[in-house]
Amino acid sequence: MTVRCDTRLGLLRGGTELHFAFYRDGRTVRGYDVSDTYRVRSSQLEDSGNYTCEVRTRSDTVRKMSDGLYIQIYELFSPPEIKVTPSRVIEGDEMTVRCNTRLDPLRGGTELHFAFYRDGRTVQGYNVSDTYRVRSSQLEDSGKYTCDVRTRSDTVRKMSDEIYIQIY
Repeated sequence: MTVRCDTRLGLLRGGTELHFAFYRDGRTVRGYDVSDTYRVRSSQLEDSGNYTCEVRTRSDTVRKMSDGLYIQIYELFSPPEIKVTPSRVIEGDEMTVRCNTRLDPLRGGTELHFAFYRDGRTVQGYNVSDTYRVRSSQLEDSGKYTCDVRTRSDTVRKMSDEIYIQIY
């Protein structure tokens, strides 16, 4: 995300050096600098807010504050939910564990990768499948399962709550 503080110097003040500061919800996000641009390399939901910028002369004899601009950062995909089918797994049954998430419709081309864990240990590393299958469940497949979803570039990552799966 890039926020720019756009201002113009008076015709007779062309050589005046300006410094710019940026604020979100009244708190400084970037102190005074000669750059009129504030960049966030990987925006997060908490970067949402009311942005303002302040410009001042180097000598600090003139200061001006912009109007506010509300910027809303939208969720790329929802927090994942882990589900198992069948709901009651008997030893020898095929068990399917799915990691459900919803991708923002405007970002439909985003490739998500999924990983699955039992008791904190990886049972299936990152790949494009949102499903972990056990063809013939054994008692030792019981445990606390979680899944992790991330973008291919790993700029956004979210973990599900855990569920306990009991093999009977």
